Amino acid sequence: MMHFKAIISLYLVAYVSCGTTLIRNRRQTSNEVATRIVAVSKSQPELLSTAVSQADPGLLRVALTDADPKLLEVALTQAIPELLGTALTEGVNGDNLRVALTKARPDTLATALTKADADLLFAALAEANPD
Repeated sequence: MMHFKAIISLYLVAYVSCGTTLIRNRRQTSNEVATRIVAVSKSQPELLSTAVSQADPGLLRVALTDADPKLLEVALTQAIPELLGTALTEGVNGDNLRVALTKARPDTLATALTKADADLLFAALAEANPD
């Protein structure tokens, strides 16, 4: 069953990756390639499944396009699934997610995705001013 979930997760990441490529009709940046490699090869299957199945498509695009690959790896290997789902849910400000996945320290991001209260994490990502 876990193997099946991993295959489905990889399929969905490939679908999202190809879908965004077809929509935008441009070559992927080296950062986009690196984030997709992290998502496919280094993520925990349960966390990748959570990200793909629960994420708002626009936020998933932010994560797979703009994230620092090292920070994306933290998110997809160390997070508690519920908190990862909260960080990618509809209502989160994409600019705030972008800041979290590009400028945070890895240990700070890991703490936010493993020890935070889900409601507070949502409030921080949805309502904070990214400037």
